[in-house]
Amino acid sequence: MLVPDGVKAGLISKPYGLRGEVNIILEPQAGNSIEPDTPLFIDIDGQRVPFFVEEVELISRDQAIIKFEFIDSLEGAREVSGCMLYFDPGRQLELSSGHEDFANFIGFTASDRESGMLGTISDYLPHPMNPVLVIQSGTRELLVPAVMDFIEHIDSAKQSILFILPEGLTSL
Repeated sequence: MLVPDGVKAGLISKPYGLRGEVNIILEPQAGNSIEPDTPLFIDIDGQRVPFFVEEVELISRDQAIIKFEFIDSLEGAREVSGCMLYFDPGRQLELSSGHEDFANFIGFTASDRESGMLGTISDYLPHPMNPVLVIQSGTRELLVPAVMDFIEHIDSAKQSILFILPEGLTSL
């Protein structure tokens, strides 16, 4: 069986309750994309096994309680504790519309599909009309509009973002 890639959603930290619920430590932005009746892949002994989400309760930006289909007991929840959790590989991770989420990308490396490596995101300027990410490369600063239309892929594990920037933006 081929192991699907998928974006990392988080880590199953421990059981929660007696019905098989588990406590999840979420990756940045993962909580926005976990919904009931959608599969998440649990990495069990190197194999990513799909489990459908029955219930999800977001506790905070980085923590959730999830009840999976077919995990119905405390013992079942214990068996998957410590396992990594992944999204369906065919699904892109989506950011919520809140501008404060872009501040989580400070420190991420930024690259463009055409221009290659751009540098490191050093700041986020949350202007209401035009929020901007500041990308630092040596002594050069590049201002990139903080809009999802310019982001092709976010890799939370590697702390990197791949942009699709309009032609000429990187040479300004």
